[in-house]
Amino acid sequence: MSMREVQHPEDHPWVTTSVVDEEAIDHERIVGIVAVTGETVSVRIAQRVDFDLLTEPIGIRVSPPRITLGGTFEMTVAQAAEMAERLGEAVSRAERLPGTVQRPRLVATT
Repeated sequence: MSMREVQHPEDHPWVTTSVVDEEAIDHERIVGIVAVTGETVSVRIAQRVDFDLLTEPIGIRVSPPRITLGGTFEMTVAQAAEMAERLGEAVSRAERLPGTVQRPRLVATT
């Protein structure tokens, strides 16, 4: 941890707050890590706060929270809610398909 990053206590909504540049900070928290085929994917929530130091009083602009899935996808809260709904639908459909109890044999028997 550097002087440019603060670690918050466990009951705080954010785990870390980092100075991004001289006029902004980022808050973030990893919500969870999911093991997928050979890798892990983190689910993280973050929020930026920008400061306009040239106004009196100092201007503060809080950006909407963003949710990231791994290092690839960044979503709004509404997009993440829709993604969760679609994933739930996919799970529901997959659970009703045959073959979900046992994995298929990879080697044919003779």
